[in-house]
Amino acid sequence: MSLKSLLLGLFFVLLWSSAFTSAKILVSNAPPLLILGLRFLLTGTIGIIINNLFFYKIKLSQLSFSNWKLIIIFGFCQNTVYLGLNFLAMTKIDAYLAVIIASLLPVFVSIIAFLIKKEKIHFFSLVGIIIGFSGCWIILFPKITLDFNLFGISLCLIAVIALASATLIIKNGLSEKNQIFPFVSIQMIVGGIPLFLISIIYEEWVIDISNIFIIAFIYTCLFPGLIATIIWFYLVKNIGAVMASSFHFLNPPAGVIIAYLILKEKITNLEVFGILLITVALIIIHHGNQKLSNSKI
Repeated sequence: MSLKSLLLGLFFVLLWSSAFTSAKILVSNAPPLLILGLRFLLTGTIGIIINNLFFYKIKLSQLSFSNWKLIIIFGFCQNTVYLGLNFLAMTKIDAYLAVIIASLLPVFVSIIAFLIKKEKIHFFSLVGIIIGFSGCWIILFPKITLDFNLFGISLCLIAVIALASATLIIKNGLSEKNQIFPFVSIQMIVGGIPLFLISIIYEEWVIDISNIFIIAFIYTCLFPGLIATIIWFYLVKNIGAVMASSFHFLNPPAGVIIAYLILKEKITNLEVFGILLITVALIIIHHGNQKLSNSKI
């Protein structure tokens, strides 16, 4: 992994981890599917405008059938299913539990990749995945209450499996790097439309608008929504689905650190141990991927 990819991966972790806090603020003050659908429609539109102004104009008629197939599948899996179910789940369960399940992404990516023979898994990578998941569990297990909601957990599990599938689909889907920005923007709109339509049918549109709500909405649209997704596409394309998804192991500790810096929450020795385990896991996974790459040469 290059230094550029490593730095982008760490920046992605920072943005993605902060999204759980902003999402909790949003779903506590507005219908989850409505606010998420509006977020995708707005973020996708902003992305298209930026792309047309500073890069090159997106002409939908020039997109091939395979392009549209990729856009629709990924937009549905990541936005409609993954984030839609996570937003719904966070109305039922604590955000920390949602983080734990989201951190399972590398596990599901590796299992699905192995089953469909998209990517081989080196023994070291497998060990790293196990260690990384153990670190996530050590950090967040003490924060789980006994009265957790099984329905919310089920939604999160379905969501992370959908994102794992989408991650493997997208890996070889983009032929050029300059496709990433328009692809991200269009797939957000594609994923946002079903959420908005479902919200019209099933949700009551009552929003408690406040300054913190507005700030959380704008931040979620621009940073975790647009910038983090572009970085994620870049990482999957350049370092592979298994290695890119391993960055998700850093989301729980990053969430703890952000809470410590902003909310002055105490970090326990057990949480420090979990962070160290996750760091070791990333090193082992990277070592395993390097050995796998060298064996192909």
